[in-house]
Amino acid sequence: MVHATECTIFRFTLPDTPGILLSLANRLRAADISLQSLWARSNDDSTSTMRCIAERDAQFRDFSLSAELRVEEEVAIHVRSSEEGGDFIRVLEKVANVHVNITAIEAVSLSGQMGWVIWTDEEHIDSLLTQLNAIS
Repeated sequence: MVHATECTIFRFTLPDTPGILLSLANRLRAADISLQSLWARSNDDSTSTMRCIAERDAQFRDFSLSAELRVEEEVAIHVRSSEEGGDFIRVLEKVANVHVNITAIEAVSLSGQMGWVIWTDEEHIDSLLTQLNAIS
């Protein structure tokens, strides 16, 4: 069964130096902030672009202000399902059925669970959530 929710992706940039991710993790732990997901990508200018889904958006917003992280927010869809096979195709079929363009997608499989983050235009979020949550 597929479960899809709207989520906030927090995007920010940090120096691309050894130990910076550990430093961020320690700061998050000290602030008692849990993340559902984290991505990091190196940039050509010696920085890294970080994206994360926080357990509690308001708490992460407060942390980002106090930590002086220049955070931008993105809206996406977080999809979870058990790894029974075929859910990825069913998700893509639902996206195609409502004629929604995916602007980006990330996927991971861990401990028998699948997870995707799907970015699309904000005006398509509600209709896509309805379709995705109808997958049985």
